[in-house]
Amino acid sequence: MQRLGFRPIEIDRQYLRAIPHSDGVRFREYPHAQRNVYEYEQKVTECTNTIANWGRVGCGTVYRNFNFDRPIEIHPIPTRIFGIGLHKTATNSLHKALGILGIDSAHWGSAKRARAIWTEMKECGRSATIEGHHASNDLPIGLLYRELDMAYPGSKFILTVRDESRWLASVENHWKYDRNPYRHTWDTDCFTHQMHKMLYGCRWPGRETFINRYRRHLAEVVQYFRNRPGDLLVLNPDAGEGWTELCRFLSMPAPSIPYPVEFVTKEVR
Repeated sequence: MQRLGFRPIEIDRQYLRAIPHSDGVRFREYPHAQRNVYEYEQKVTECTNTIANWGRVGCGTVYRNFNFDRPIEIHPIPTRIFGIGLHKTATNSLHKALGILGIDSAHWGSAKRARAIWTEMKECGRSATIEGHHASNDLPIGLLYRELDMAYPGSKFILTVRDESRWLASVENHWKYDRNPYRHTWDTDCFTHQMHKMLYGCRWPGRETFINRYRRHLAEVVQYFRNRPGDLLVLNPDAGEGWTELCRFLSMPAPSIPYPVEFVTKEVR
C-alpha cells in the first residue's frame, strides 16, 4: 500500500479485539516478505521481495444473509491491466478491446510518453504516467513486466502473440518507410531508436534477431509467471482467440460484437 502512495495510520486499540500474534506467526506463510517490513521508507528502493500475496486479499467464498444455496465468489480485483506483448502482436486490437469493455486503456501515444514511463519506472519504481489509466500496453510496457509486477501487485498481464511468420512479416514492414506511415517519426525522436536498441540490441535488426528476440520474450514471460497462471493470459488472435479468452481472464461478460482488428497495414497487422 505504501508503494502505491498510501500513508499508514494505526487504528486505536479501543476499536480492536484481536488475537495477539507475533511477527513470526504473521510471516510464517510469507517468509520472503519478512525483510525490511518496518524499514520501508529507507529500504523500499533496495527491497524487491516484500510482496506477500500479489493482491489476493479478502478473497474466498461468502454467503449473503446465510443463504448457503447461493455462494458468492470474491476474486482479486486487478490493480492494473498490462498488455506485455511485443509490438505488432495486435496490441492496438487489445487496446481497442479493453476500451469496448469499458476499461480506460492507453496505448503507445508518443515517444515522449514512452520515455516518461521508462524513466519513472527505472528511477522511481512506479509511474505516474501509467497510473493515469487502468490499462496500458505496447512498448515499453512489455519490457517492464517484472518491475510493473512488483510496483502494482494484483495486476493482470496479457501477453499477445501471433503466428511467427505473420508477426515476422509485420515487424519487418514496421521498419519500412513505405509500409509504416509513422516510420519517419522515429528519426526525430531518439527514444524510439533507443528503445529498439534495448529490445533487439541494435537499431536495424534483421530477421534472425527479430525472431530470436520474439521467442525469448515469450519464453521469459511464461517462465516468470509459471506459478501464477491466474495472473497471465497468453492471447493469440491469429488462432481465433479474442473475447472468450479475454473476458474469462478478466471475469467480465463478452460483448456481442466481433473482437476488434486494428491497425491493419496492407493485409499485415
